[in-house]
Amino acid sequence: METTRTHELCKRILFSVLVLLIYLAGRSITLYGVVTAFDDSPGNVQSIVTTMLSGDRYQRTLMSLGIMPFINASLLVQIISSLKNINSRTKISKQKQDRWMLITAVIFSVFMSVIQSLNLTLRKDAGPASVVRLLVILEMIAGSMVTYFLCKTNEKHGIGASMPIILLNVITSLASNLTMYHFFRYPVLILTTAGIVVVTVFMENSIIKVPLQRVSIHNIHADQNYIAYKRNPVGIMPVMFASSFLVIIRYVILFLTYVIPSDHAFAGILQNLLMTELPGTTLYLIIIFCLSVAFSFIMLNPAESARQLQQNGDSIIGVYAGEKTKRYLVKIVLKWSMISGLLQAGCMSISLILSLNHDIPASLALIPSSGMILVSIICSLIQEIQTYYRYDAYRFSYL
Repeated sequence: METTRTHELCKRILFSVLVLLIYLAGRSITLYGVVTAFDDSPGNVQSIVTTMLSGDRYQRTLMSLGIMPFINASLLVQIISSLKNINSRTKISKQKQDRWMLITAVIFSVFMSVIQSLNLTLRKDAGPASVVRLLVILEMIAGSMVTYFLCKTNEKHGIGASMPIILLNVITSLASNLTMYHFFRYPVLILTTAGIVVVTVFMENSIIKVPLQRVSIHNIHADQNYIAYKRNPVGIMPVMFASSFLVIIRYVILFLTYVIPSDHAFAGILQNLLMTELPGTTLYLIIIFCLSVAFSFIMLNPAESARQLQQNGDSIIGVYAGEKTKRYLVKIVLKWSMISGLLQAGCMSISLILSLNHDIPASLALIPSSGMILVSIICSLIQEIQTYYRYDAYRFSYL
């Protein structure tokens, strides 16, 4: 009998490193014929937010769209799937869902690349402007599709699906902002960021246990059965998607300014969407809270959990099966999703208010959200790495 030990963790880490190297290589390829890109003035929501999502501060490389098409497609597909009943969802294969995601990502890529290309300044010696702009659009779409492929491939063979790329972008954004705007000169911002990191670590690594009575278990382990909910039900997804959602809103308004140039109201809306303006800040915080609650119900689906418990003959201790179990789980998910959303939005509001009062540079206003995303991703990656490490600890026997 021969025993062997797997090296799954090592293989997956090496594959994720390869994915990051390919992504970095794409970020080093400059778009053809581009001179300058979006305005990089302080408070420009485009330069602040997209740096976290693409790592390309000036948006003039092959990967300038970053992971925005991927995460927006993922969000849209999840929302559509959640609106279907359980019977319809079970009929949707993984291949079909992936196909929907790809189509949606392509649509987002085309729309975003067209709008973004209109804000680029092209070299006059590069060729006819229309041809160069078309090439730039095709390059950005190609870069977006490469990023999509890297995320999906890493999901299958690596660690953390799209998280390593997000992590890389966040680290790039943090390194740039910390050095450029002298982060350590602002003690209030340092304390705020440190507090947010501590709260995020606690919320990410603590769970609520809802005790279950399973009809099939009648031994000493019967009292160890429970439904586990994280105190931060969907992690940092609301902050990350809120940033992307805000960018999409800006793209839509930019598109309308080109379609209806005579309407000057859109210019005012764009100005108010800046992080240096109260409406833009308020909208950002509201989106974070709303997405926290919505994602919690989409991902955890307490109604479906109650239905499955009743179908299996199991129940929550002290709660009748059926409608009462559903209401009980809905209350738990609603309570902790609201607490999580309020904490995330509340923590973010401190730095944003400091920015509105000109106590800190506008470009440092999203440092707490970067720290929140960074810590949440690291916690998730550690948990996944521990899972593969335990898997590698087993030795498999072959006759």
